[in-house]
This record gives sequence, structure tokens and C-alpha cells, in this order.
Amino acid sequence: MRKFSIFLLFLFTATAVYAQSAMFAVQLAKKPVATVEDAVTLFMLSTDGKSNGYAQDAAALKAKGILPKVYDAKLPATAGLVAYMIAKHSQLKDSLMFTIFKSQRYAVFACIAAGYLPPESGENIQLSGVELMEVMGRFGGEE
Repeated sequence: MRKFSIFLLFLFTATAVYAQSAMFAVQLAKKPVATVEDAVTLFMLSTDGKSNGYAQDAAALKAKGILPKVYDAKLPATAGLVAYMIAKHSQLKDSLMFTIFKSQRYAVFACIAAGYLPPESGENIQLSGVELMEVMGRFGGEE
């Protein structure tokens, strides 16, 4: 019920101006496993308000140091990748180990401490479309 409520909230807040986001959200909610492309696109929509396609978005995030490398767009999105992008973008200081090592493993711990990820999260856990929207919704609520 919680995931469905978050999905409905995400849809109702989208207007005609944000048609790209609304259509993306509908498609993403149907996916049992979100892809890296989905994670990058949703991250760009959440932080910049627009997406220019995976290639340009990934290059821009890599240039900013938010994406550790350019991934294959069709790989499953993991909690580690999403946590790393969030931790780098918001410069989380909730994990001394992430501050030192800058790894996805410690980014997950930092995001758990900040309340973006549930406590049972791990760096290799694949996220569904709804789970990805839930994590980015928590992150976007703090901005």
C-alpha cells in the first residue's frame, strides 16, 4: 500500500509541464527491475528537472563525479549505485568510511543513516521501479 501511495503521489504532482516525468514514472512503476538508465534518468529529473537521454546524462554525472563510471544502460540498478549518486551529490557526511573510501558499500551505509534507504539495504540489491522512485522521493524531499 505504501509503494502504491508513493506512486500515486508522484503521478498526481506531475502536471502537463512535467509530461516527460509523468510518462517516465508510469513506465518505471511497471518494471520489476529498474535499469541503470532508469536510475540516471530519474536522478536527473529529480535534481535538474530534465533529462537529455542516458548518454548525455551519464556523461554529465560522470564529469561532476556523481557517477563513478559510465555503465551499460541496460544493467540492473542497484542500491549501491543509487546510494553512491545520492551521497556524492548531497555530500553526505553520515559515514566516516564513505568520506574516506568513496565506495558504493559505504554510500549505502551513509544513505541508510540519512534515511534515504531502508536499513536492510545492501550495495548489490537490485531495485524495482517503484523502489527506485521511493528512494529518489525520499532524497528529493530533502532538497
